[in-house]
Amino acid sequence: MQINKYTVITMKGFIWLLFLVSFVSFSQKKRNGEINHLVVDSLRNQIIHITSDSLIRLDANNLKVLAIQKILRPKRLLSFRPIIKSNKLIFLDDQGGDVFELTENDSLAKIDNSNIKNFLIGSSIFIKNDTLIRYGGYGYWTISNFFIYLDNKTKEWEVYNISKTTSKAKAVHSHLSIDTGDEFYFFGGHSISHNGARDGFSNNEVWSFNFQTKNWHFLGKSKIDFLGSDPASFIFNKSIYIINELGRLYRVNVIENELTEFKINPFLYLFKKQVNPVFYKDHLYYISKKGIVEKIAFNNVSNKVLETTTFYNKNKNYNSLLISVGFVFLCFLIIAIYEYLKLRNSLVISKNGLKYKSKFVQLDSVAISIIELVTIKEVEFSVITELVRKEHLSKIQNERIRNQYLEDINLKIKLLTGFKNNFLIISKSTFDGRYKSIIFNKMDFGKILK
Repeated sequence: MQINKYTVITMKGFIWLLFLVSFVSFSQKKRNGEINHLVVDSLRNQIIHITSDSLIRLDANNLKVLAIQKILRPKRLLSFRPIIKSNKLIFLDDQGGDVFELTENDSLAKIDNSNIKNFLIGSSIFIKNDTLIRYGGYGYWTISNFFIYLDNKTKEWEVYNISKTTSKAKAVHSHLSIDTGDEFYFFGGHSISHNGARDGFSNNEVWSFNFQTKNWHFLGKSKIDFLGSDPASFIFNKSIYIINELGRLYRVNVIENELTEFKINPFLYLFKKQVNPVFYKDHLYYISKKGIVEKIAFNNVSNKVLETTTFYNKNKNYNSLLISVGFVFLCFLIIAIYEYLKLRNSLVISKNGLKYKSKFVQLDSVAISIIELVTIKEVEFSVITELVRKEHLSKIQNERIRNQYLEDINLKIKLLTGFKNNFLIISKSTFDGRYKSIIFNKMDFGKILK
């Protein structure tokens, strides 16, 4: 890897003031916040469960605990991300450039010589040619759009040199990324406008970087609605698998420009939210809602595909589009008029409610998810219960919440449409007559549902 060194200059005076303000205002995890990471140690055939204050090694075959070690964090280290480099487990500061190793006396010892503080929040981390690399990140009211790497000799972070004639990639943080060999891809996450951090917005651009030519390429814009907030993810076979906050599994193959949505799987409701599982030897290892490391055959969660579509709309040459702009505009106008007339008498599901004719009723995300599920297929009571379940409440209380959701949805749709019959119908399950399920009233609402 060819590199040009860039000396990181120690910040003084008012920059230290910015550091203190940013450190207090924008830290992502509190000192006593929960930390959960899973790491695969393939050399030892182990799964490592790392929490805020402990490191637990488990046998990958039977998940028996092999060893437990305490982790004594420095007070300044709010959160960290572990990674295995050269068969050694190291810890990277989530917000800055500090790199640590766990010593025999349970302390995290700093092994780098850099002094980057609170500038790398939400950056992506990967290893290439035995070198630690980070891209993007937020800090000091700015977002970066460049790579930095940890020089193995000086133990300092340096800026990675790219082509002087290349495009400028999107500056992002909290994005999803994958290194496939010669190419690095990223999408999702967040960016900010030139007006400052308060004008932040979601990133829908997809970019790739070629480490041979050192050039960036804008691939196009993606549909990012499925990501939700803080999705869990893992990498397998040059694809990123994503579990969003509703427990839905997606596969993004950026190389082939494919987005695959899998059918809803009850197993995924067992996963602790916002904690990344790991793939190892045809199994998916995850942390359950009880905080226990479990595993499941990967085929059991990925064997039922709902649909596969293109992930992003490719970047087009707008000059060629200008030739037919008049015709396209005319077609668009005709379609818009037709859709308007059709939509006016349709029941439309949006992100925050339902619209019928000129009336609108607001619903929360859970109610919308229930409606979307039931309109696709018959849904078991247990699935609905999992969607509304609150861990601190009892089973009976959660069932009451479920029933209340179903009643509220039916009542609000009746008031909205003027129909007398229920939108959601409770019936015996076609899978097992001993249980109940929810079906969609197609007879009354099938013709008006958009």
